[in-house]
Amino acid sequence: MLQIVLLVGKFVFLIILYLFLYRVIRSTARELRSAAPAPAKRGLSASAQYGAVQQAPPALPAGAVAAGIWTLVVEKSAVLPAGGAFALSAGVPALVGRSQDMDIHLEDTFVSSKHALFEVTPAGLVVEDLVSTNGTQVNGSDISSPTQLMPGDRVEVGDTVFRVKVR
Repeated sequence: MLQIVLLVGKFVFLIILYLFLYRVIRSTARELRSAAPAPAKRGLSASAQYGAVQQAPPALPAGAVAAGIWTLVVEKSAVLPAGGAFALSAGVPALVGRSQDMDIHLEDTFVSSKHALFEVTPAGLVVEDLVSTNGTQVNGSDISSPTQLMPGDRVEVGDTVFRVKVR
């Protein structure tokens, strides 16, 4: 009787092991399919790609905000230098994520491969969380839909904190 119980236990263990491997492979394949290739570093200035520091822009009146040059300045990050800036162009979206082909690449375990999208629209700068695991926060609050940003807003993506500036 003991031999039958041990034999059944071995089969159950093998079935569970194969199910686990199947789930890992399926999850990896799904992640690879969802990471669509993007053109390299579109919408970012050359200085932003190398983390160069840009001067803080002066404050503008509310009517002039949408027409300005929007910049994400790194306030705190484990992977980017503090003070580094990413200039965003109108009509050109900037993807943020852990994947190598993102416009703003963050090698951070709390960042999804395709985490957030920044886009300058006629109304101003908008951020959208791309259904990331850990979410995107604006001024300490999680966002669930595209959110209009204002100069001075803090955007948190994983362990990285950006300050929104416009000039």
